[in-house]
Amino acid sequence: MRFLFLISAALAAAVPAAEALDVPNAPEAPRVFAAEDFLPAPGEYVVLVSEKTFAKKAWRAAAEKFRARYAGTLVTWSGDDVETACDALRAANPRYVAVVAEPREIDRVFVAKLHRISRAMNDDRWGDFLWGVVTGRDGATAAAQLAGTRPLRLERAMGTTNFDRARFRESFFITDWGAREFVEGGDYVPGEKRSAAPGVEMTDLFAEQWKKLRPQYFVSASHATEYNLEMPFGEGLIASAGTHFFRVPKALLPAFAATLGNEPATLAFERAHRLKKLPAAPGDKIWIAAGNCLAGDVLGSPYTMACTAISAAGVKQLVGYTVPSWFGEMGWGTHGRFFDGCRADIGAGKIASVAQAWFFTNQVLLAALPEAAARVPVPLTAGGLRGADIREIGEALAATGAEVSRETLGRFHDRDVVAFYGDPLFAAEFDPRAPKPPAGWDFVASATGDELFLDVKSSDGEARKGELCLWFPRRVRPETLKISGTAGVPAPAILTENFVVFREVSLASGETLKLSACLK
Repeated sequence: MRFLFLISAALAAAVPAAEALDVPNAPEAPRVFAAEDFLPAPGEYVVLVSEKTFAKKAWRAAAEKFRARYAGTLVTWSGDDVETACDALRAANPRYVAVVAEPREIDRVFVAKLHRISRAMNDDRWGDFLWGVVTGRDGATAAAQLAGTRPLRLERAMGTTNFDRARFRESFFITDWGAREFVEGGDYVPGEKRSAAPGVEMTDLFAEQWKKLRPQYFVSASHATEYNLEMPFGEGLIASAGTHFFRVPKALLPAFAATLGNEPATLAFERAHRLKKLPAAPGDKIWIAAGNCLAGDVLGSPYTMACTAISAAGVKQLVGYTVPSWFGEMGWGTHGRFFDGCRADIGAGKIASVAQAWFFTNQVLLAALPEAAARVPVPLTAGGLRGADIREIGEALAATGAEVSRETLGRFHDRDVVAFYGDPLFAAEFDPRAPKPPAGWDFVASATGDELFLDVKSSDGEARKGELCLWFPRRVRPETLKISGTAGVPAPAILTENFVVFREVSLASGETLKLSACLK
């Protein structure tokens, strides 16, 4: 034993250290991203607020709360035109922007300008940051829009249109298939279509389920204005009163219609007819008004549907049209990409983002437009219950030299008119106990010191072919993107330092798409 020890000591003295021999170190193992790695780097999150609003104590507190949470940058703009903030935003170079604004500042023209600003940080036509409007009836309700530290788990859902009920433990929707029909599901079983009993007001049935389910996800597609959401087939409506919603039965619809746009008259109508309030349904919610006209237009008023939903109904994120909807690509596209898009697998859960679903729907729409039509303003007016004239929009499109087809006109119309309200970093996850997984993609992110790696699989592990839209957790140098793992991937349709869009990815069962790029 002593002999062996002496030999070992002699060898140790004779062999130089690895460093002296210049033996390369083993390559650094990529570090898998956890939830905190998806948060922005310091300075990447900008809080944009007007000087007028920032001068008010409660609204300043809301803006500072967002800035502090994300180690962000505060950018203010003066006067009444948000486009004056463009140069300051370019200098800040954000990846995420929370636009803190009072209701009086927000209308469809304001939303359209924010869309255009978000594409104006460089020379290409694509969006340069994720953004959302943060508002409420006062500064305190705006501050409450800040995302929590955990994603919202979606177990309960409601709607005034059909959706995939198998994703939810409990669900209910009033159908737009036939009058007075509804479907109620439980234990992840979608349920069968039923008809309401004679004499039952559909608004009362809606209110009963609203209170019972306390929905976390709400999708709607029936008629609407800035001030009300109609039950399908005109079976009454839910109206907005600023601090609450109330129910208008079918028989009173003609009389109620005369009060639209006149807030004192609407409130007087509610009192005179002793109309019942929509009951409280505590808890955070996401509302995608996929097919509604006007539901996303705050119209400069805290009494509108969007503002009341945020201020009084727990809605943390809302997507809705600021003009009449007829083409529907932005609304239904957001709903579809949220359900079946790309989710970040962080080990503890698989995170979905409404902000990204809305953003990518807009990018895919832009890609389908001729470049000139992707850049010129869509003619809109701020006031009134419509705000968009199809003839004027068609003339503006024709002036770009583009063919005025139904699809081109519809996309040009939809391009800048759908609002997103809420913190763009608010996250959600579908209930992992649901027996039916999403039909989308899951990805795992990891990085070494200077390189980002993304491993993408189908959500159910089976073969899948379809669109893939992926927001990079960190900025990359797009020219360094490498693709491997499968032959079924064409060149990206869109590639920027922030995201990539593949129009069609084809993976076999169990196959993994591997992406890598140098960090910027």
